[in-house]
Amino acid sequence: MNGHDLVRSVRAVGMVGAAQSLRTVRAAWRRQRADSAGLPRRGAEKARVPGPVTGVEPGPGGGVVRFARSELRVCVTGGGAVFWGWDGTGPEPSYALSGPRPEPDPRAFLEPDKDGGWRVVSERVMVVVSRHGTVEVRTPGGVVLRRDLPPRWWEPAGGGGARWVQ
Repeated sequence: MNGHDLVRSVRAVGMVGAAQSLRTVRAAWRRQRADSAGLPRRGAEKARVPGPVTGVEPGPGGGVVRFARSELRVCVTGGGAVFWGWDGTGPEPSYALSGPRPEPDPRAFLEPDKDGGWRVVSERVMVVVSRHGTVEVRTPGGVVLRRDLPPRWWEPAGGGGARWVQ
């Protein structure tokens, strides 16, 4: 966008006028109130995160890292593909796989990392799991390719289903 486009945009907004702007805001507010009226009220909730690492269990192509409230399964395949899933999630079914699941890399192993974290080291990729659940996929040289924060979820104080964010 250059200066001419910016002036044209401001002029277009100015032509709409204050009355139309007020009507738009009022309609959006009404719509939001109508949408929220049908939803059940949420009561008290407890915010949760996986917590600190409590233990590990090595496995083929990686292993399981256990946290205070959750567990993370990490598996590296022979081709360098990485799977990680929280709380017992398996790699299948997957929209990314057209056939059977690839075999885990027998040379990949789980080892301790700095500051209480763990890492899965293979020939093609390295997966680092921090002590609080942050997952980083790195090249063997250490360049970060992807970084995911640990999941967060909210449990109702009276029990029931939790809502979560990844």
